[in-house]
Amino acid sequence: MHCASCASRIESQIQAVPGVHFVSVNLASNKAYIQTEDQQADTSLLEEAVRQAGYTAHRYVPHEHVHTSYQDQERRFGWRLILGSFLTLPLLMHHVWMGSSAFQFSAWAQFGFAAPLYFIVGWPFHQSTLRLLRSGQVSMDTLISLGTSVAFFASLPALWGKPADLYFDTTGIIVFLVTLGRFLENRSKQKVNRALEQLVNLTPRVAHVLKDTHQVDLPVELVGIGDQLCVRPGEAIPVDGEVLEGKGRVDESLLTGESLPVEKRPGNPLFAGTINGTTTLIIRAQSIGEETALAHMIRLVEEAQGSKAPVQKMADRVAAVFVPFVIVLALATLLGWIYVGGAPWLAAFQHVVAVLVIACPCALGLATPIAVMAGVGVAAQKSILIRRAEVLEKTRKIDVIVFDKTGTLTEGRPRLMDVMVVGDYQEEKLLRYAGALEMGTNHPLASAIMKEVMILDLILPKVEKLTEVPGAGLQGWIEGRQVVIGTKAYIESLEGVVASAQIRSNVEAYRENGQTVSLMAVDGKIAAIFVMEDAIREQSKDVVTRLKKLGLQVHLLTGDGQVVAQRVADRVGADAVKSNVLPEGKVQYIKELQGRGFKVAMVGDGYNDAAALIAADLGIAVGSGTDVAKEAGDIVLVQGDLGKVVEAIQISRATFNIIRQNLFWAFSYNLLALPLAIFTQIPPSLAAGAMALSSLTVVLNTLRLFGKKF
Repeated sequence: MHCASCASRIESQIQAVPGVHFVSVNLASNKAYIQTEDQQADTSLLEEAVRQAGYTAHRYVPHEHVHTSYQDQERRFGWRLILGSFLTLPLLMHHVWMGSSAFQFSAWAQFGFAAPLYFIVGWPFHQSTLRLLRSGQVSMDTLISLGTSVAFFASLPALWGKPADLYFDTTGIIVFLVTLGRFLENRSKQKVNRALEQLVNLTPRVAHVLKDTHQVDLPVELVGIGDQLCVRPGEAIPVDGEVLEGKGRVDESLLTGESLPVEKRPGNPLFAGTINGTTTLIIRAQSIGEETALAHMIRLVEEAQGSKAPVQKMADRVAAVFVPFVIVLALATLLGWIYVGGAPWLAAFQHVVAVLVIACPCALGLATPIAVMAGVGVAAQKSILIRRAEVLEKTRKIDVIVFDKTGTLTEGRPRLMDVMVVGDYQEEKLLRYAGALEMGTNHPLASAIMKEVMILDLILPKVEKLTEVPGAGLQGWIEGRQVVIGTKAYIESLEGVVASAQIRSNVEAYRENGQTVSLMAVDGKIAAIFVMEDAIREQSKDVVTRLKKLGLQVHLLTGDGQVVAQRVADRVGADAVKSNVLPEGKVQYIKELQGRGFKVAMVGDGYNDAAALIAADLGIAVGSGTDVAKEAGDIVLVQGDLGKVVEAIQISRATFNIIRQNLFWAFSYNLLALPLAIFTQIPPSLAAGAMALSSLTVVLNTLRLFGKKF
């Protein structure tokens, strides 16, 4: 594929296959992303649809095919480029120094140089044109083939002494310049796709599987869940699993962005693609193949790179009819110069060739997808997953960013500072009850209680009829008693539960000190106050400051009381704070902001934030959170580094700016170049050079993303 009309044509053919729900063909990556109603859709029908459009296709396998299309293109044009350079040099000297006798070549000599260029070097363009014409289609290659054919065959009468202008040099130079442009464009596309290649190449091909008495080296695809593997020092870990034996450090930087190696002990998780340090580890495989965290990342990156930004739709509509329009325009130019301008046929032909070869629909087709690929790739290198191309456009419009406090602006690892027992209960028994209730949840406050339970090595009782109210609390029956733990508001909302003046006074005192409080009620009476403290992340204030410099308002949402919330907001520099917010309250707050005309981004990491992430115009899920939040996010920060929020916004904005620049250039070039080719005497060889430079400019402009510092 070389222009948007190619991609559009393939999309139409695949969409006509029964069972196809959605298709997106990406010009920059040479891939088609297809959703079918039946997961077991016949791939052969899809491949046949592509063949009917005049192209070939095969099922994509990352490890096998991440380089393939680019390598095929390089082989296809590489040797032709070398041959073409030797044949074009004398034609170029003849063209430039036509007045010098030293570089004057006879018609037959020019033909001798031009014929191999036209028939051999230019064969891919002619082959593509003939293949498409059989199905009544045209493309960018049609314009090149038609333009060079007009120039070449119009020159043939001169070989037998008949009156004709010679355009052999024009033919050869056009073919060479377009081939050179394709070769350089392909090389540049490879650089854009390098981020995905790095992810794909993280996983080793072979795993050392431990059998009963010996070790067997097997392809990673043959490793099963539960298999025990040996990972030697310096090797990449082949699957997701846990450490069984050994202790050491693992480099997770390429996967998570964490620069320092992470210490691993028995029971700790390991991820495919990370690099073992200096000790041997024995691990148990838990997730393999497409189920590993790395495979999920690769899939997200590929889907994002294959998606289309809304701004691309107009360019696609124009590019889809561009080639037929140029052919009609070339015919109108020929007739206009002959019948209106009174020019001779051969002079009019020069304008026709210039019109055909100067038009550049490939620049229009590449402008958006190549930038999306680059932006998503740059983000992936920084452990930021942008899930859809439209996110790039959304991010540009955001003017308010809302943070969930716990686990986002704070460490998310609160410590249990105190247990204030009310009544005749024993602290250890209340901790056992609290641990039993909290064991099934992953809220940060629960982890503080569970940490204390593990330190004291308490045996937890069984819980019956456990129910959870997200953002409020939990309740269940333990040892025949109804036990409830949660926020002060939740506990007081229960029938018959009343907080004494002393309890309310103590709660307020803890909150004024910046601490978070949970209450426990047993059989309808308050039994304990659990006091926890969650430290503010060191980088929070800096991140908020940088976001403000980007022109964003920063708001803080939390289920904590007003005193704790305001204290955190003051310390990080937030513009506004909303306290005592339940999950549905977060959604309501976001909708209120949207109702006032703001475009809102939500940053969160927990189960409580999933609905708010979906409700916001842009959801940013911090990777240390739960899977449901990651699924809800438009942008996922794999590492959980808060500074990545700023980088994600900067990368998205920079990418969208590149898209606008590319589209502006592509449209401006064609709007200026075509009238010049029609009304002025542009040499066709110069027109070909301008066309090759046009698409190359779009790609090179996109590559600037990789050099930017975010």
